[in-house]
Amino acid sequence: MRYKNTFIRIEQDLFDHIEKSVNEHNKYYDETDKNKISMDMVVFFLNYICLKAFQYKDRLVYGYIRLHSKILNDYLNDDSKKYRLFLTKKGYIKTIGYNLENGESFGYKVMPLKKIKAQKKHKQKHISYEFLNRRYEDSLNRKIEKNERIERRKKSADRSTKHLTKWLNEYHIKIDWIGAFNWISKNKKLNDEKKFFYSYAVERIRFGLWQYSRSGKDNRLHSNLVNLPSNLRQFIIASVGKLVSLDVKSSQPYVLAGIFNLLLLNRDKLIGLATKLKSKPVKQSFLSIMNLITLESHAITDLKAYINLVCNSDIYNYVADNLDPKFIKFITFKSKNGNFRDTVYNPSTNISELKDFKDLRAYCKTLTLEYMYCSTENNSERIKQIKKIYPRAVNKFTDSFKHCKELEVSKKKRTKKQREKINASKKLFPQFLQQLEAGIILDTITKEISKVYPDMFMATIHDSIVIPKDYETRIKLYFERRLFEIFGIEAKVKTEYW
Repeated sequence: MRYKNTFIRIEQDLFDHIEKSVNEHNKYYDETDKNKISMDMVVFFLNYICLKAFQYKDRLVYGYIRLHSKILNDYLNDDSKKYRLFLTKKGYIKTIGYNLENGESFGYKVMPLKKIKAQKKHKQKHISYEFLNRRYEDSLNRKIEKNERIERRKKSADRSTKHLTKWLNEYHIKIDWIGAFNWISKNKKLNDEKKFFYSYAVERIRFGLWQYSRSGKDNRLHSNLVNLPSNLRQFIIASVGKLVSLDVKSSQPYVLAGIFNLLLLNRDKLIGLATKLKSKPVKQSFLSIMNLITLESHAITDLKAYINLVCNSDIYNYVADNLDPKFIKFITFKSKNGNFRDTVYNPSTNISELKDFKDLRAYCKTLTLEYMYCSTENNSERIKQIKKIYPRAVNKFTDSFKHCKELEVSKKKRTKKQREKINASKKLFPQFLQQLEAGIILDTITKEISKVYPDMFMATIHDSIVIPKDYETRIKLYFERRLFEIFGIEAKVKTEYW
């Protein structure tokens, strides 16, 4: 059954417990009593907390997601307090209070069911929830579309990327959901939380619940395909047959090398690329750096060295080969998930997390991303390591993007507003690379391809272009040629078969 935007996937044991709790509570009230609890609202509320916590990991406060009471009351018919108290009392959620001084709403976190010893090896099963009250479901759909601005975001994305979004629907893309669910249930590496969200991603495609948007600060096109874990792509069924994705190898380092190449050879062309930048702060920072930057002989040597590194070798292996042996020894840790372990920054959650890596290259790939996202004040040993390896001119360029006058104020004396400004400034550099990449791939190359092949299926997953396998050779050659024409350096485009 199709549930529009209110499609809900819920764990079977949790559903059984909730149903029992709701029935026990309601048996003391008649049908019209305002103290009755709606099963639909309880399930929606729990699902909404989970989804928002997953969607906005960077906003979590000790695992709690703050949700605006006005929107919750809209969804729960002005009864959010009643449902908050009910779920808290029954132990399904925990909350943290609102912060009046900072204007912060209540924080919510869904709690796992208490494990029974006899259930240690019990496999969790997820089901699709069917609303009991159709009138409430229809009302909820309208409110979600209004509050979440889903349709508005889709229309906005259509205006700039209709050549891609026209393929994002149930008529062109389906999924072998039975095969996908079997794979998910048998995968021992996935914890219960990941199994839930993997299943949720599958079900949204199964029921044709397509969403897409370009409203993020990265200006990328986000869709169900982007949110689908890569190891589930094997279950995608496209109307055009087998698909392949064409990925730019080391995409962001390549874009950065291309910027340096234009900086050395054609600064006017580089400044012209500013039209690809969506964000005004990013564009202003970029143009400011272009106006102030001067190229001395040692800087030219450094930038050429970085370009050569990206174009003629594997940058992640290069970093791995040049790490200090003492540092390598420090992060070496044998586990079932790999040979190295470190606490590294996760851009999706905006926090540092302990993570295992199968090899040094995988570690250095994550380290390179952290280098791009980190503050200029980051003094962790791993960031010191990569800064020693990278040419000085590269470090100076990235730090210039992240610099702001608030950094000159002592840490102890900084106001909240100054801290927010510093946090926003450190994100300008990765946003610059992402927006430039999106402008080139979404607004230039794929549009050109769509004019030549208007009937060819095409989608994107960040820096990669997804096309039918029959078009692989032609599109790959065109992709590489256009990137060379834009940046003046060769790109390595690799193929992934779905």
